[in-house]
Order: sequence, then C-alpha cells, then structure tokens
Amino acid sequence: MGKYRELIKEKIEKLKESGAFHIIVGSFLTKFVSFFGSIFIVRFLTKSEYGILGYYENFMGYFLILAGYGLDTATLRYIVLADDAAGKKACYLNAFRKGTAWNAVLLVFSALFLFFYPHKEAFAHQFPVALCLVGCIPFIFLQNVSLCTMRGLYENRLYAYIAFGIAFLQIAARVLGAAAGGLRLTVTTRFLAEMLCGAGCVIFVLKRLFPFRSSETMEKKSAHEMNVYAVQIMLTNGLWTIFMLNDIFLLGQFTGDEVILADYKIAYVIPANLSILVAAVGVFVAPYFTKYDKEKNYAWIREKLKLVLLITSSIMAAVVMVCFVLAKPLITLIFGSEYVTAVPVMRLLLIASFFNNGVRATIANVLSSIGEQKTNLIVAGFGMAIQIVLDCLLIPTFGGTGVAISSTIAYLFMSLALGSVIWKRYYANRAQA
Repeated sequence: MGKYRELIKEKIEKLKESGAFHIIVGSFLTKFVSFFGSIFIVRFLTKSEYGILGYYENFMGYFLILAGYGLDTATLRYIVLADDAAGKKACYLNAFRKGTAWNAVLLVFSALFLFFYPHKEAFAHQFPVALCLVGCIPFIFLQNVSLCTMRGLYENRLYAYIAFGIAFLQIAARVLGAAAGGLRLTVTTRFLAEMLCGAGCVIFVLKRLFPFRSSETMEKKSAHEMNVYAVQIMLTNGLWTIFMLNDIFLLGQFTGDEVILADYKIAYVIPANLSILVAAVGVFVAPYFTKYDKEKNYAWIREKLKLVLLITSSIMAAVVMVCFVLAKPLITLIFGSEYVTAVPVMRLLLIASFFNNGVRATIANVLSSIGEQKTNLIVAGFGMAIQIVLDCLLIPTFGGTGVAISSTIAYLFMSLALGSVIWKRYYANRAQA
C-alpha cells in the first residue's frame, strides 16, 4: 500500500512541476465557480426573467464568435512558434491592436442588429439587457488573448490563478446583481466586471510578462499567416459554438415561449458543465501537441492522444451514467421543483454531452493545435447542417426533446468523422516517426 502511495505522490509532484496540476485544478475550480454561481442566479431570477436572460445571452454568443476574428486563440499557437521574447510580445500586441479595432465595429453592428431585430413579444422591450451583454464582448476578448498568452508562455500556474480570479469576480458580480435588482442589474454588474477584468489583464501582461522594450511589430508575413489562421480558427470554433446557440435560438423562434426556453436552459446546464471534468486536459496538452507535431514526433502524439482520449471518455462515461440515474433529484435539489419538467430533456442531453466532451472536443483540440483547423471546419459544417435540419423537423412536434435528439445525433456524427481523420493521420500509417 505504501508503495502505491509513494507512486501517486511522485506523479502528483511531477504534475506540479510541469504545471499540469495547476491547470487541471485551476480550470476545474474556474468552471465550478461559474456553475455554482449560476445556480444562485437561477434562484434569484423568476422563470420568465431567466428565460429572457438566456434568450439575449444566446444572441451575445453569436456575436462573441466574431470577437477579434479569432486572434485570441491564434495568439496561443503563434506565441509558441515565435523564436524569442520580442517576437512573442509582437504577437500579443498584433492580436490586441487588430482585435480591439475589429471589436469596436462589431459592437456597433451588434447593438444595431439587436435594436432592429423583430423579437417575439415575450422577449421584446429588453434592449438595455441586450446592450449590456454585447458590451461585454470587447473585454472578454482582452481576457482571452491575455490568458492564451500565458498558456503560450507555459505560465501554467499564473494562468490558473488569474483565470480562477476572473471567474470568481464575474460570477460574484452577476449573483449580487441578480439578488439586488433582478434581470437588468445582473447584466449591468456583469458588464462592469468584464470591463475591469479585461483592462486588468492587459495591464498585467504588459507590465509583468513583457516589461521590456522591443520593436513591437510582427513581420508582415508572420502577421498575415496569423490573421489567416485566426479567421480559420474563428470559423471553426464558431461552428462548434453555434451548435449550442442554434438550439436555443430555434427553440425560441418556433415556440416564442420564455418558460419553455428556461426549461431547456436548465436541462442543458449540467450536461454542458460536465466539460469541467475534462476541459483542463485539453487546455494543458494543446501547446505540447503543437510542439511535437512541428518536430514530427508522431510516436509521442500517438501515445499521448490515446491516453488523453481514454481519460476524457472514461471520466465522461462514468459521470454521465450517474447523472442520468439521478437526474430528477439533481434538478429538484439544485434548481427547484418548478424545473422538474426539464428531466427528460436533460437525460438526452447527457448522452450528447458524452460524445461532445468525451470524444469530439478532445480530437478537435488536437487537430486545431497542429494546424488542421480546416478539417474541424468542414466536419463542423456538415454537423451543423444535420442539426439545423433535425431541429426544424423535430422542434414543432417535440419541443425541447426534439432539440436534444438532434444534438445527440449531430455530436455522434462529428465524433466519428473527426476520429476517422485522426486515425488516418497518425495511426493508419505506422511508418511515421
């Protein structure tokens, strides 16, 4: 027994040294704080208010896809690839300047779109809510590009601490706003928290990580490559995100009922937040797959990819089974008996969550980290087409249950498609190094 205890202790120490321990624990706590805080928001808002909040957060999600045209995520890859500290700083500043200019235009467009869009009666007359939410987008981008910079510099501990601090501050602001003033105050306090965190992240990165003077300008060729990659990754990640957004959007448009929307949002909360358990794995390993693919060390990639997939799929399978059995008491305990009608939909979404978080997301993260974002984009495009067609066919008859069925089928398709791509690239040809 003592031998195994020492072995476990040794493994934990190695994880701490590499920063993996901090990434895993920090990411888990960050997502847990957000999930736990959302419970209080649901409790403090009426069911109608929560449905309206979900409706406008969904619109915000569509616009957030376009934030900085993907330069925040691209920063992670190009900081890893940069040869020296000056090049890494130039990469960060390129993303900061171009992304901020783009976001200013995006903010104006988003506000005008939401003002003139013909909302259903249940969601009309809430433009101040919409404006506060889309106003958060430029500051969320600043947080993301700064956090990606920390990951690209392998500042794993720093990344974990700051990401957790941001999540805690933001959820605290939203909960306090919901408790004190309902729907409109919770979105106002969220905007203020996002603004504070975004500005703070930029100041911290420039003062702490890049305090030195440099030319601060990327070479034109490198900047062009980064911009092209950013657009590709924006479209790819955007399509993954649109899967979640389309469900709520189409459900709202077909039903026009904020209560039905609130039920679906609650059914979706636990399946979506199960990513807490595995997301940290992808966050930690992505830069290493970039590095070893560049070095053509395919043997390392084959070994680690199998291990990562085994970890994520096993964890998700176990937790999904538990939540499936305990769905009713979980919903009742966490959100209240008024949301017990969400249980059947939640069970279907748990199955979708296994394919999405246990298999698809892991493979997609690896493909993205090795520059194969076009493959992700193509598969996501086909998956989204399947989802939209099924939603349009099933929602009018089955409501939220139809949405859950379409999500399960779409995520299963994408998992199989991406799995076949990664198999052909790394496993079918064993002659690779």
